[in-house]
Amino acid sequence: MAKKIKTVKNLKKILLIVLILALVGGLLYGLVRICLIASVNGQLINRFAVVKELEKQGGQKTLDVIILKALVTQEAKKKKIVISQKDIDAEIKKIEANVVSQGLTLDQLLEQQGMTKSGLNEEIKIQMYLAKLVGSDVKVTEKEINDYLSSQNSETSTNTTQSLTREQVSAQIKQQKLQEKIQTYLTDLKAKAKINYFVKY
Repeated sequence: MAKKIKTVKNLKKILLIVLILALVGGLLYGLVRICLIASVNGQLINRFAVVKELEKQGGQKTLDVIILKALVTQEAKKKKIVISQKDIDAEIKKIEANVVSQGLTLDQLLEQQGMTKSGLNEEIKIQMYLAKLVGSDVKVTEKEINDYLSSQNSETSTNTTQSLTREQVSAQIKQQKLQEKIQTYLTDLKAKAKINYFVKY
């Protein structure tokens, strides 16, 4: 009886060791899959080498974009601005209709831009936050429309470019003014923020 109990205990130990080895093996395999992304003639290339190279090429610009997104999100939360998924979906439908009218699908456009649907959702949310934070009360005067049209007419008199309607011109000027307002707002927001850089690019 004692021999049988000892055999059962030994079996449990062996099973435990096998289980631990399988777990360690799985973790090592997972780490290799995460860290190593290619090999060239047997020389392994790890993910960190790629990240380091990408950081050299556009690290500061990418970091600035991430910082601005964080600042906008923080400011929106402070001011209790809420953007629902329904609002985002409505905006995506508008974008999709515009894209389809140009003979593309939304998926094709996203692929061309190297963007995912979740990335598009995030971009739209940030733009909607900004529109609410900055306010879209941008005025366009008749003089601005007339000046724009006359400058376009003198430029297009030599070629056959289709002329724009007053509504289209007004929308273009309004969009340009809104972008300038947003840019000023973001510059001020960043200037007032306490940002600590732990890495220099």
